[in-house]
Amino acid sequence: MIVLSFFSMITAAFFVYSAATTNNYRQLRINEVFNTAAFESELVNKMISEMEYNAINLAFAGYHYYISGEHTDELGISIVVENFTTFSSAVGGGIWFEPYALANDKRRVCYYAFFDPAARIVRHDPEFLSEEYDYHTQMWYTTIASRIYGRYSTAWTAPYFDEIGTVSLMTTVGAGIYNEEGTLIGMSTVDWQIQNMVDRLSTIKPTENSFILLASLRDDYIISNTYYNGTEYTGLSLQNLPWYNELIYYYDNSVGIGHFTQGGVEYISFSRLFSNGWLFSIVIPSHEIFAEIEIWNNHFTIIIAVSFLTLLVLASYLLSRLINRPLYKLTSGVAELGSGNLNKRIEVHSKDEIGTLAIAFNKMTIDLKASIEQSARERAEKERISAELDVATKIQVSMLPGRFPAFPDRMEFSIYATMQPAKEVGGDFYDFFMVDNNTLAVVIADVSGKGVPAALFMVITKTLIKNNAQYGKSPKDVFDTVNKLLCENNEADMFVTAFMGYLDISSGKFSFVNAGHNPPLLKRAGSVFEWFPVKPGFILAGFEDTSYKQDEITLGKGDLLYLYTDGVTEAFNCNEEMFTDFRFLETANKYKDACLTDLLNGIKSEIDLFADGAEQADDITMLVLKIAGSAGMKEMFIDAAVENLDTVIDFVSAELEKAGCPLDLQSKIVLAVEEVFVNIVYYAYKSVTPSEIGGVIIRMAVDSEVNPVFFWVVFRAPIDPEEIAALHSFSHRSQETKGKAWKQGTCYLLPAN
Repeated sequence: MIVLSFFSMITAAFFVYSAATTNNYRQLRINEVFNTAAFESELVNKMISEMEYNAINLAFAGYHYYISGEHTDELGISIVVENFTTFSSAVGGGIWFEPYALANDKRRVCYYAFFDPAARIVRHDPEFLSEEYDYHTQMWYTTIASRIYGRYSTAWTAPYFDEIGTVSLMTTVGAGIYNEEGTLIGMSTVDWQIQNMVDRLSTIKPTENSFILLASLRDDYIISNTYYNGTEYTGLSLQNLPWYNELIYYYDNSVGIGHFTQGGVEYISFSRLFSNGWLFSIVIPSHEIFAEIEIWNNHFTIIIAVSFLTLLVLASYLLSRLINRPLYKLTSGVAELGSGNLNKRIEVHSKDEIGTLAIAFNKMTIDLKASIEQSARERAEKERISAELDVATKIQVSMLPGRFPAFPDRMEFSIYATMQPAKEVGGDFYDFFMVDNNTLAVVIADVSGKGVPAALFMVITKTLIKNNAQYGKSPKDVFDTVNKLLCENNEADMFVTAFMGYLDISSGKFSFVNAGHNPPLLKRAGSVFEWFPVKPGFILAGFEDTSYKQDEITLGKGDLLYLYTDGVTEAFNCNEEMFTDFRFLETANKYKDACLTDLLNGIKSEIDLFADGAEQADDITMLVLKIAGSAGMKEMFIDAAVENLDTVIDFVSAELEKAGCPLDLQSKIVLAVEEVFVNIVYYAYKSVTPSEIGGVIIRMAVDSEVNPVFFWVVFRAPIDPEEIAALHSFSHRSQETKGKAWKQGTCYLLPAN
């Protein structure tokens, strides 16, 4: 009954289908030609866009030549030759500057390159460098200059026939070169040989008597017309074509379909407007488009009717007997699996594809269940490892000095350091600490390898170096001892490159030893960074009997010492290019006058910019030490009495204001100063007899070498009677004494020098 019902409906609908088939096939044929026109025109439009893109790129090259300040012919020639080498479809191109745009004594400056077909190379055309060639008055220059309106805009000249060079049909596209104020200072041009494109379009003939039209609307110029003797129309106005106004085209780059009659023949046109204002149209006699449709439609109708009836009968049988029932079981089982029941098994035992699919679903269910369980175990393990690595990262970071300014009561020097591991934990480390009250130790080191093994070896090395240094050993003795200790049981064959130095704060003498580490940078006051004069030495944990050599140098006020690891100079970008020592030194001098924070952050930013997204290959660690002297510190000694509170506040406020401290921060600091001073007055001298006078030493300091700028106030309440007497004795000296103390009420300011 189903088959008979379908057959009756098909028989009734067949007559309607037969009547509609012709129209459908007509539309299909039109769509076929439409797609041909769209495809061929898109290829041309891409070539046009490529020419415009080339012109814009060349204009940007001209702009960078303009702003570089190096306006030499060698640079200009290299720019046009190197850029034109990438212009695969162009025959020539150049940059042309407006009168006196580059120099007051040069009216014309231009550079032009072209492809030499004989030599098969791109070379510069020196003829245009001559002052004899006044390109500013040429038609192509004035046309492009009048049509461009800003950056990224392009303009085309009318097509023309090149009778000297290529001896073919050409056109030129140009883009403007603008300065920062938006003023036109020149233009770039790219010459395109369009004869090959015209020849290709002319071969498009969907039917025997179809023809092609290619024209420039803006210039009212017929580029090509293949209608019979259409070549005689080349270069003429479009108004010479009586059917031109019947063409339909759109300004959104889509293909328009038009109809017109010419010479008693009905034509269908498929027209498209290119992005540069050129019109492309395929024109076909309508009877040729549909000539074969009628014949094929009749044959196709008979074949469809017989085939459809046969297939319908066969399908009804197969559907009811072989497919529907097992398919229902399969879909219901899959639906249950999709709801989350992974214990479901699909019961289909047929030997066809549906049975095979059921077996595959059952196997997939088993595998999926096992995969989910395995994934859960792996996820839990990854989370555990990630949590442990996170803790390890925090532990490693906490081991490195990270609070700046590091020594708020020492204004003789400033120090700042950063460390960025390549993995969660790294093998680089830095350290700085006071060996005694007059000696600062600085250390930077790089453990071989990366990750957890390097981090463990780093912890051992750092601990050994600091512990031995604090025993009072010299840098050489520290490295001799640490090297022996690291060589013991070093089954992993790991090693360390390290640099360590002691700064004698009072004299500026810097004693140092190098164990195979990168040479530091040294910048003397008022000068630039240069390589520090140090020999590399041998690594730590290499050979147990290695003896290290200690050298020394004197650092003066304003001198700056820059320590780093090889992760800085050996950073790579996506092209496997290395940052190099040369680029590092050049970058350091770029930030040579910056504060310490900006210096390190600036160099790290330059490394990131160079890497351009490439994965960090090694730990990056940097430490910088600047000898500052103590000129930035102010100190007062004052009696510990409540009536002196205003004097203390005035002293602190004056120094904060002089240092440019914001008002809201000043008020907070003054409030803290008041509380500290009052507490000293009431509690610091309880053990001192009333006849003895208690005093307070107040130091004010500002460190502008770190960012943000740090202000601090240090209080000291000496209770040693001899120290108090010495301070009071000092306060009674006259203004002319060597100490140069001066009295303000009961407050005595002591110059830091």
